[in-house]
Formats: sequence, C-alpha cells, structure tokens
Amino acid sequence: MLAKPALGQTGVMEERAVTGGRRTGNAAGAQAVPDGILRVGDHDIDLSRRTVVSRVDGTSRRLTLKSLQVLLALVDEAGKVVSRDALLARVWPDTLPTDDVLTQAIALLRKAFGDDREAPRYIETIAKGGYRLLAAHAWRPMPVAAIDAAPPPDPPPVQRAPRWRWAVAVAAALLLVALVAFLHAGVAHDDNGNGERAPPPSAAALPARETAPPYHAIVSTAEQETTPRLSPDGTQLVFARQDPGTRRQRLHIQRVSQANARPFASPGPGEQDSLPAWSRDGRRIAFLRSSDRRCQFMVAPADGGEARAVGDCAESDGLPFDWTPDGRGLVASGAGADTGGALRRLDLASGRWQALDYAIDRESVDALPRHSPDGRWLGFRRGTTLGDLWVMPAAGGTPRRITTLRGDIRGWSWLPDSRGVVFSLVKEEVRLYRVDLAGGDPVALPVLAGGNPVHPDVAADDWSMVFEIDRLRSGMFRLRTDGRGAAEPVFASSGVDLTPGISPDGGTLAFVSDRSLHAQLWIGQPAHPETLRAVAGIVPVPRHPPVWSDDGRRLLVIGRGDGGDRLFEVDAGSDAVTPLPVPAPSPAFAAYTDRADRLLVGIDGGQGRLQLVLYSLPDWHRVAAVEDVAVARYDAVGRRVCFTRPARTGIWCADAGLGSVVAHDTRFPDPAHYREWHTAGGTLYYEGPVAGCRTAWRRLGEDVPAADGRCLIAGQAALPGSSSVDAAGRWLYASLPLEHNIDVGWTPLNAPAGVAGR
Repeated sequence: MLAKPALGQTGVMEERAVTGGRRTGNAAGAQAVPDGILRVGDHDIDLSRRTVVSRVDGTSRRLTLKSLQVLLALVDEAGKVVSRDALLARVWPDTLPTDDVLTQAIALLRKAFGDDREAPRYIETIAKGGYRLLAAHAWRPMPVAAIDAAPPPDPPPVQRAPRWRWAVAVAAALLLVALVAFLHAGVAHDDNGNGERAPPPSAAALPARETAPPYHAIVSTAEQETTPRLSPDGTQLVFARQDPGTRRQRLHIQRVSQANARPFASPGPGEQDSLPAWSRDGRRIAFLRSSDRRCQFMVAPADGGEARAVGDCAESDGLPFDWTPDGRGLVASGAGADTGGALRRLDLASGRWQALDYAIDRESVDALPRHSPDGRWLGFRRGTTLGDLWVMPAAGGTPRRITTLRGDIRGWSWLPDSRGVVFSLVKEEVRLYRVDLAGGDPVALPVLAGGNPVHPDVAADDWSMVFEIDRLRSGMFRLRTDGRGAAEPVFASSGVDLTPGISPDGGTLAFVSDRSLHAQLWIGQPAHPETLRAVAGIVPVPRHPPVWSDDGRRLLVIGRGDGGDRLFEVDAGSDAVTPLPVPAPSPAFAAYTDRADRLLVGIDGGQGRLQLVLYSLPDWHRVAAVEDVAVARYDAVGRRVCFTRPARTGIWCADAGLGSVVAHDTRFPDPAHYREWHTAGGTLYYEGPVAGCRTAWRRLGEDVPAADGRCLIAGQAALPGSSSVDAAGRWLYASLPLEHNIDVGWTPLNAPAGVAGR
C-alpha cells in the first residue's frame, strides 16, 4: 500500500447489521468467529474467509485465526484499553503462551491495515497497558453469492521459541547477517530451450497459494542455525550452529522428530564448519571447513566418524554445493576459481577440480548446483543481481532457463519426483514458491508468520522440507571514517532499515525501511529527526542505496512498477516521484553523471548478466556500453565511471564516455563484497571485511600499501549493500544488525495425486 487511507472519525459506531452467527464464548473462553463482513476504517474483513480487503486500492491480505480473534476482542471493547493478559486469556485459553504470540498477531493486523505503530490509526499500543482499537467499525451483511462458498484453508501458526534479544554494543557485535530486501519479479517458462526468456507475467498472473502446509520450528535456540539439509529419507537433519561460548561454528545433526541435536565432526581451534550436504545414499555428509589460513571440502560418515579432507576450496566456496549422483564427486560454483563462472566438479579420489562441460558464456556466473533426485538433471542459479534457475542434463550440454525471475533467489531444491522445484524469492516479502519444469506459473506457498523462509531443502525420497526462519531487525548508524568514536544511531526504529544514501553535503539521508510495516523510501536530515518522512508513490527495491545528484536535489531509486522493476527520480524537496522511461526491462541500478543529458543505467544484458549503458537524454539514445558489470558509480571529481564485476575480484574504471577501461585495484573488493566500495573526493575506498576486522576502511589503488587502512568496527559488518559515504569522505552511514536470529523450520509438502509422502 503506497499511502495510508484516510479514516472516519475515530471510535464512532456506524451501522451494525450482524448476519449469520454471533460471537459466543466457548467452554474454554475462546471466542467463536461469526459470519458476515466487519468494516474497520477503510477495510472490510470477511470473517468466514479471514481476509482483509482495502476499500481504497482493493489490496487483500489474509489473517490467521488467532489474529482475527484478537481483532474481535478489541472490537468488543472499542475505544477501551484491553490488557495483554486479557487478550492472552481470551484468545489462548488453557495454554501457556508467550507474549510473542500476541505481538505477532498485532503485527499481522497492523500489516493488513497498513497501520503505523508510531502513528497509529487502527490499533494503539498503550505502554504497560495493552492495546486499543482506534478506527471506527461497523457490521455489514455478507454478500449473498459468498455465503455458501467454502473458506480456503488457513496456515497453522508457526511454533516459535521466544525471540533472542541481545543488546548490541555496535563497536563490538559479533554477527554478520544477510541482506533482507524486497524485489519484484515474475516467473514464466522458456519453451524454446535456447536461453531466450519468455516475457514475465504480471503480478496479477501469479496463481493462488497452495493448500497450507503446517509449518513447524523444529530447531529454535538463541543461536543461529543455518543451511539445514535433510537426509534423503527425510528422517534426519544436519545444520550449522555457532557455539555460544567459543563462537566457533560447527555442524549438528538430529532426528526430525526430536528436539535434541548432537555435534557432528570436530573443527579445530580457529576453524569453522559450514554448508553440509548429504550424499544421495544418505551415508556421508560433505561440508566446508575454513580458517584464516585455509579452506577445505571435508567428508565424514553420517553416523559419526573421522572427517577427511577431499579438496581445497576456491574463493567462491561460500555457497551451497551438491554431491554427484554416483557419490564420487562434488559440484560447486566456479566464480572466483580458474574455471571462471562455470560450475566445476571435484573428483573425490584424486582431489582435482575440473570445469563441467556445458554451454556457458564467459560473463555468466553459475552457482547453487543441485542434482535431481533421479540423477538425470543438474539445476543451478545463473546470475547474481538478476538471478534465475536453469536446468541441463547431469552429464552436461545446453542449459535451459526455467524461470524469468530476474530476482534474488535465496536457495532452492528439487521435489522428490524430479518434476519441479521449490525456491525462496525475495521480493515485496520473502516467500517460498513451487514451480513445475513442464511449464506454468509458480505457486506461492503460504506466508510464514514471524520470519523469512530462505534456503529450502527438500528430502530426495520424502515429501518434506526444511528451511531457515530468518528474523532480523536493523538500524541506521553513522561512523567517522578516521576510526574515531563509536557508531552513532540515526533515526532509530523497531523495523528493518536498509540501503542508506547520504546526500553529497552530508545533510540529508535517504533509505528504505519497513518501520511502517511496508517497504517505503524515507528521507530526513539526521541533525533534525523531526524532518523524517516517508515518500508516497514508490515501493523501493533496496538492492542498492538511492543515488543523489551533485546538487542534492534529486535521487535515483529503483522501485516496483508494472511488469517489473523501474527507475524513478525523486525530488527531495517536494517528494514528487517521476518514472523514467528506460528503454530496457528491469534496471538494476543507475547513476547521474556531470552532464544533465547523460545517465548511467545497469540493465539486463541477458542470461542474468548486467550491462552498464550510458544513455543520452531526453531520447534515451545508447551512447556506449560495458558488459559484465555488477554495480557502477560515477566519480564526479575524477570524471570517471568505476565498477565491479560479478565473478572477478577488483575494481575497474573508465572515462566518462565508458572508454579506456583499466583495472584500478585487483585485490579489493572480492565478488562477495562487490557493493562494499565508495568514491569520495576523487578517491576510491573499500568498506568491508579484512583479516581481523569485520568493517574496515581502506583506500583502493594498485599503489596503496596493505597497511593503508583502518578498522571501523572489529566485530561487526554492515548489511551487504547498505552503506554510503558523504562527498568529503568523512562520515560513513551504514545499516547494522540489532537483532538477528535464524531457526530451522519444517513442513510436509503436498505430493501429486497418487504419490504418498511420509
């Protein structure tokens, strides 16, 4: 929702015409749900279907049964404060619920209404008191055509442990987290098999969600549990977890039906184990063991035993990998290795790597390889910023594109029948999707309340799935680049703040935040917090920070539009939003130049690759282009364009016309940190991890000595792509994690007719 609807007079009863059932108390005291339509403010709630429909823009959201019962309790006491204890007793009778379940229900209601916790129009939080319904409400008759319709199934609530809450000392925090972003994408099938994409469908073309599976959190501790993998029969789970005392990461294994995990393998001092993967027969587990000095692929018996090293890791081996169907090798990403961006195979007997024999362009970057359960196919993600799923025969050949997402795929897995896949896509919300290889649109699995489902893994022989439940809260901070002083909070909130863009003079900050329960662009002056406001008319895509013009009057922002992402220009004075007619689909980033009639835009160059194009305005004529670009920025002082590449370490620069491309630095940044660099005062800087420091600040250039840098935060890193520096290079603005917990979720999947799951 782009703007909050105007409400009627707060707390005023309109008309009340209840049809069907009435609210009645059951034996335990929990409320039954009546039929009919409940109007609250500018929203209509269909009680039998538990849907909330906006009368302003027609958007619809689904409520859980518990969140609807909380709303009915507030309606019964409209205008009065209802205590948390009273709500817990009424909605969760005869149980021992945590406060978190009520907080979840209120958050879901606010999200459905587009309400703002800081400036509420629907539900007000009373400190140490409870909650109060502010909006006017009325009962309306149920439409006749809808009375006999069967209600769709509702996803059961996720079983959660209380959230891990820890006070973060910004200068000494310990956790590096992944960026939570919201990308807009569509999916379609490629029928010709030659790598050309079918046009993406509109958002309206996406089908309804599947029958709701029962989500369960089967691993939920105060530590982060990551990259879960199921054994082929679906009975056992292996995952990575940090030891709370040593902060050493090691693998753990447990039965799916049990809550107790035991350590698996024994990393030595200073070593970290990660990225487990089961062999197809379920007898062995491969994983990565890394330290500051070395990285190796390891293999150990699944039932316990000594782990042995089978091969060295390459620079890119921080991504999930897979076994070959015969169990004689491993397949991993090739980015950063001597195979370029091609997938490569490690022979376990010899310890030698070899690039797979298949059709791939030099600029393509393939990762996340997974063999189908029947061993016939090898799938992978191609592209970084604009990622999609591809499939080819396991022996190699010509890959076929099976999606046109152009988006952020956070893990995927084959279904047991090898006819489809499940993947996690980050767009306006993080969702799991299921798509058939034979064609058709993806089917969205139900929303996971209280977390983001990423990195799914489906058992090869059982219709069940595990996934990460990622919960994050982040905030805006600023740091002096000379390393003096601690990080200072800016525009504090209880949401997720991302991708700061500071104006050249350092006076105004633009960033993306869901503090209003929706992803919105926010602009304000850090020195004057009262100036902070949300910009209406744009749903931003927080992949890269907003880019300011030299005079600080305008911003370039990628946002959601009809049919995909679009480039918008925002007037920082009036907040007017203007879509720019870039003659290419899904622009990924943009930058002003020193000429008002020239604009730099990163566009889809095909097969997930980005192309940097210099356009002449106002006719949008292509002046010049550079292939294989991850992100580019314009250096106004040096009058040059600098950029990183998706599969190669370093940074390159060209003149303002994109000619004479030269390597500026070949040591920083690596492909995993392709966004962590800045230009200030004609100098390029790297802002990212180095040995012994999670957030370092160092000047880039071939003649820069290794010691020319300083540590800004030793134990904590900014969220990827979420930092910005002023034109003078004095202040770095960054999004830092405040709370971050990752648990493991489990669910059965809906098997095709005639196929039985466990």
